[in-house]
Amino acid sequence: MFDYNIFIQGFPGKSSTHGGLGWSTVTLLSQNDQNIIIDVGSFGVRPLLLSRLRDKGLTPNDISMVLLTHTHWDHCVNWTLFPNATIVVGRVDMNWAINEPPGGWHVPELYVKELNCSSQIRLVDNLEEVVPGIVAHQTKGHTPGHMAYIVDNGEYDLLFSGDAAKNRAELLSCNVDMTLNLVESQSSIDYLWSLWKKKTGSILVPGHDIPMKLVNGKPMYLYKREADLQYWCSDTLEDYTTITLEQGLEFSINGK
Repeated sequence: MFDYNIFIQGFPGKSSTHGGLGWSTVTLLSQNDQNIIIDVGSFGVRPLLLSRLRDKGLTPNDISMVLLTHTHWDHCVNWTLFPNATIVVGRVDMNWAINEPPGGWHVPELYVKELNCSSQIRLVDNLEEVVPGIVAHQTKGHTPGHMAYIVDNGEYDLLFSGDAAKNRAELLSCNVDMTLNLVESQSSIDYLWSLWKKKTGSILVPGHDIPMKLVNGKPMYLYKREADLQYWCSDTLEDYTTITLEQGLEFSINGK
């Protein structure tokens, strides 16, 4: 069985004046001496990510594998932090990303190019077992080769949906924001639902939201959201305003 720790909570939001926040989920999976990170976030989370590793008594050198759901900047840029890790990414997604013209908003061209040439990369295909107990599932739409990862934890599964289902609203509505192909995304959400329902008590971890479990068929949050903005519109750094972004949604602990 794998232990999982949410290092960075994903946040289901964007700004009408500043574009995508890029606050994506970063998770540590641990089993014996194997440490795997699923998605690695963008530049802004580096201090938090390194701090979370230290809290676990780990360094970036201790990470043996990174599983990337897709090649967008807010999920893949920090792969360079982990020199000893195998960097796993979908073959279809990488082939798409390296052929994207420069200047787009979603693919970090230089980081993707470097990864494609790196000895650390491992390209995987649909339904490939990455390591014993973890299987990659192609869930296209958001990107052409997006991967979700299913972790078999015995009586329940851990389902990392990435941006195939970024948040609870997308799961419930089967409608999606920021996708390259709406029809494919909707089909992928249906597929994720079928995977989620296979085992009672399975946990879904979205790309931009907090983990959920099905309770009476309804997705219920397992944690309290922690998110805020701090800003300065004053004459001193000591005088700042904090806006809390915690939404008061019903959540469940241990499925109750």
